[in-house]
Amino acid sequence: MIIPQAIPPAGYHFRDIQLEMSLKPFWDNSPETREAVCREIFLQWLPLCRYADSVSIMLWIGDGSEILEYQGDPSVEFEWGRYHGSANSIHVHSGPPPPDSGNPDHDSIGADARVRDPEKRGVHSRSYLYRPEPAKFSYAWLSELIKTLKRVGAEITGTRIQVGTTFDIGPEFAVSRFKYEWHREICGGAILFGGSFIRCDAALKGDQRKYAGFPQGIPEGTTVGRFLGKQCHHFFKDCPFDFIWFSNGFGFALEPWALTGNIFDGLNYRTDKVHETSKQILKFWQEFREEVPDVPVRTRGTNLTTGIDMGSDASPILDIYKSVAHVEPPVNSPWAALDGDIGLELSGWMSHIARVPGKGYRFRFYPHDPWWLNSPWLDRFQRQPYDIYIPLSVSRMNADGTVEPPSDLAFLTIDDSHGCMPPSVPVEVTSHILHGREYMPDAAGPIVWVYPFKEYNDLVFSETPKPELPFSGDWFVRGIIEHGVPVNTVINTDDVHTVLEKHPKSLAGSVLLVPAIAETEKLLKVAQEGGTVLFYGPLQDCADLREALGISLAEPLDGDFEVIDDARAGSRKLRHLSFLSAGGWTEAGGDAKDVSSIIAHRGNDKRVISAVRSFPSGGQIGWVRGSLATSEFDPANPKPIKGPRLSNMDPTTFVGGEEFAHSVLAQMHLTVDCEKQNGKDRTPKLTIHRNRNAFVFSGYQPDVSATLNLSLPLGAPLFEGMQNLIQGKTNKYSGPPAWHNVCRAFVEQPGEGYVTCRITPPVQRGYTLRNLVSGLKNATVRFFPEPGTEKRLEILKDPYFPYFKGDFVEPKFIQGKEGTYVEIENVTGEILFSW
Repeated sequence: MIIPQAIPPAGYHFRDIQLEMSLKPFWDNSPETREAVCREIFLQWLPLCRYADSVSIMLWIGDGSEILEYQGDPSVEFEWGRYHGSANSIHVHSGPPPPDSGNPDHDSIGADARVRDPEKRGVHSRSYLYRPEPAKFSYAWLSELIKTLKRVGAEITGTRIQVGTTFDIGPEFAVSRFKYEWHREICGGAILFGGSFIRCDAALKGDQRKYAGFPQGIPEGTTVGRFLGKQCHHFFKDCPFDFIWFSNGFGFALEPWALTGNIFDGLNYRTDKVHETSKQILKFWQEFREEVPDVPVRTRGTNLTTGIDMGSDASPILDIYKSVAHVEPPVNSPWAALDGDIGLELSGWMSHIARVPGKGYRFRFYPHDPWWLNSPWLDRFQRQPYDIYIPLSVSRMNADGTVEPPSDLAFLTIDDSHGCMPPSVPVEVTSHILHGREYMPDAAGPIVWVYPFKEYNDLVFSETPKPELPFSGDWFVRGIIEHGVPVNTVINTDDVHTVLEKHPKSLAGSVLLVPAIAETEKLLKVAQEGGTVLFYGPLQDCADLREALGISLAEPLDGDFEVIDDARAGSRKLRHLSFLSAGGWTEAGGDAKDVSSIIAHRGNDKRVISAVRSFPSGGQIGWVRGSLATSEFDPANPKPIKGPRLSNMDPTTFVGGEEFAHSVLAQMHLTVDCEKQNGKDRTPKLTIHRNRNAFVFSGYQPDVSATLNLSLPLGAPLFEGMQNLIQGKTNKYSGPPAWHNVCRAFVEQPGEGYVTCRITPPVQRGYTLRNLVSGLKNATVRFFPEPGTEKRLEILKDPYFPYFKGDFVEPKFIQGKEGTYVEIENVTGEILFSW
């Protein structure tokens, strides 16, 4: 039976939906409980799973030690993640000894937590069993669970069910004798984590214990990749898993949780270690794949970006993508749920998917946490869906000019820390996921990040490595997203020139955001011929850009500068730290008569912050130096920083180097400024994507006192279903914590006033929808019709029901850079668009 749908099924379609869960919902190990829990899983998520080609259940059994310790005997019971808090050691800075695995309610307190929590009641002071007398599970029970999940899931959903397992490198999820008693030598991460995270390049000391892959014991010097691969080979034969998940950055860096690594020590770049570090990481993958050549690997990736991973730890991501079979690119980091760093979440994810090893990529959402007594959807997000709509606005552009939204979906996790599965959560989350897919990206957004995947790889692994350039460049893009610049479309440099040559309309209405390393001569020509390009980063190696912008090179400077801040009627400091900003500040001049520049001052020294030049063709180039700093670093007492990310400077004293992207974009007719009543208020985060010729705005507003000033080249966007405060060509918008607004109409009118835009019912046969705009005063209105409705579009001034008579306007369609639209001038009162 074919069921009619208002939205094409392709709009909701996912290739795979991954439901992640711990074993906590199985309060006992009986077949009856196993069957009942499996049925509840698929019944709860059926409204979403019905749109997927396959459904995956990913089991967080423990931390992967159940694989490492597997002997091949199905009757053996395994240790599993039955705790609240870190099962091993949480305050790893103090380096506590390994826990006694015979004590399941062990003390894992660090010295600093003793002061803050002397009674050790918090899960950051010790671990607790999640319930009295948790169930005990054997490998035979686990094998039956996998079979039950596949049988029940196929019965309920009617689709293919895959089941996967996880491998984590840290101390959190389950007591691990293997990592912290038997083979502590494989753990590193001393900078932040007290040597408690597995290093993928580690080698094991020999032991005589029996393992499934090593029945006579582990030979001295066996590598982690070889050992894990051989254990997986046997584990997957006996427990019929379909894939494995590498958690917490495993396989992408030697210290994947830290800002620093083998190359960047927090102050300097040790370039002599680049090639050996990269070789060791890639060797892990090669040896693992030799043992399990066909098992798909899904990856979490680090909390950082491709460029930062390359710059801090010589991560050979390009070689992994090119040479290792059956590897998915990393998902978006869940840390935006914890620290609110949307900029790092989006920039990290886009940098990973700019080039993918196969087809498709995965979006991951964080409804529950089964370990740390929080359920982000219910508490951290307050049921506000900003971490759904903002990531779902992301897309990657292909060489044929089409954009590709996420093909796959994942949920960490569907059960909470108590082993409960609240039924309201899948209902609420599913509604937002489906609405986001209804308006998924189908064309490039106003800003397209041109990501130099190969160029960054070549910079890091050249004979004279420059890891500081990708490190700094990616941190800059993270920063501008954090400051409200809508970057949510990414294209690889391998593809951008193909698109510009063969499918130029696909990028005609977009600003290209490009690091000043990626074939600047070709992209400068794009601007000279009518395009818009915004470069960022140092210009030492970009003579063509320096000439175009009237910039010269001077002595490299470091430290604090004064910047005149017209918006605040005063001045603020800008700190430039050379070790974070890809070198000292050398860009001087900026006084060319046809170039608009912002200058920083320190005594008699001047340095250019940003510059914009317009060409007779209508094209423009802009540039921002991108000075970076962190409050963790004291120039008077320079010590290496640790991270795990760059901390923001005090905004009442310092202006971030990323903020100047706003002034450049405003000159490019894209205004996304923010007004704050309090200097410490956080800036709203914003994305803009296209769907069926509409503009879709998604945002996160952590502080309600902030106001966004939104203006695109065609005027102020009108958000459907609300009153819009319009000032000239600007929408002055202050939204709720999470918002998702569709825009088909832009307005430009003198003065300030409220303009209402709302969807009204068609009420007559032959019509699908109506859009009514009210409160206009001598306005120019530009309306973007849905593709395929142009021939039946009706425009009626001062409409009155039933809309059959009145002042109809004959649509005159304009084929602009941004798409097809109609323009109506001198409108006062109301205007109705019907189709």
